[in-house]
Amino acid sequence: MSSEIQFRDASDPTDPDASLLLRYENTTSAPIVSATWLDNGEAIAGSYTISATSGSAVDITAEDPKNELVQSGKSVVADGATANKDVIPGVAIVFSASLANGWIAKLSIGALMDTGGTTSKRLNVGTIESGEVSTQRRIAARNVGDEDSTETEVYALPGFYVSGVSVADYIKTLKNHTDPARHGILIPGDYVLTFADYQSGATDTVDVYVNKDGGGANKAIEDAELNETLYQYGVTGYIDGGDYLPGLGIALLNNGDPTSKTFTIHARDGDDWIEFAPDSSGAPGTWQSGPLTLTELGETTGTITAGGHAFFWIRVNVPDSADPGDMRLVNLRARGLTV
Repeated sequence: MSSEIQFRDASDPTDPDASLLLRYENTTSAPIVSATWLDNGEAIAGSYTISATSGSAVDITAEDPKNELVQSGKSVVADGATANKDVIPGVAIVFSASLANGWIAKLSIGALMDTGGTTSKRLNVGTIESGEVSTQRRIAARNVGDEDSTETEVYALPGFYVSGVSVADYIKTLKNHTDPARHGILIPGDYVLTFADYQSGATDTVDVYVNKDGGGANKAIEDAELNETLYQYGVTGYIDGGDYLPGLGIALLNNGDPTSKTFTIHARDGDDWIEFAPDSSGAPGTWQSGPLTLTELGETTGTITAGGHAFFWIRVNVPDSADPGDMRLVNLRARGLTV
């Protein structure tokens, strides 16, 4: 399995229910059978309420008024087996075959959720005024893998989300570049993805084009294989000379010809507003811009053992020059070497 760092609330880092990635609770009856993280770039951190209006439709509301993923009268398949991938984008939700009007569930991404569905802000910070600093949060980085992690660091990286019809059927993964030398270079803007020259064979392929902010479409990937291969700068097929998806990596799924599809990556700034501090006996040490080295108590610098954890602090320091009303997105990532 190797090492794998998961962010959890510091109050109980050994409890999987303290995970700050994805949690859900059924609060009225049991509408949700399961919810699975897709890691395809669609998700936006926040607290969501899913309310059934019938056996085949739900309303989705969000705690944050700036969250762009709210929907009303969303049609769903409720058969206890089908994964609905467009209710809360970035999450595959299976609904009960008995779904009925009035059934309610709560779902959180980045927030701490208790067993009653009540959430507390953690990695979802909500609205912060220009020139203000958010509430500081103590976070645990838990190694849920079966091998130790060394040289472990936490980074704040450019945030984004992708939109379009059937994104989850065609994009397996969309994430920041795997190389720390390139993972922070994404430029804010809208990157429109289109596809051409679909070829069906032993391995289906397609060319991927990118049009940033209406500037014209450019070929970003030549003959991308629809087999979950991660394409990014430095990988054969990705056109390094243009680098039209700077700082990103994308892997595609094979669900037939995608040339009629259009998806948009909405890249936002704000990652340079994130500040970290090491944990000093339960209090923040000196605040700094990332990356921050994470170390389990009693271990060598940068080491988190399998099943172990390290603590750190995080806050958002918004400059006076920040424009009001903007939606800012940040990807929080931990990187380490498996030993």
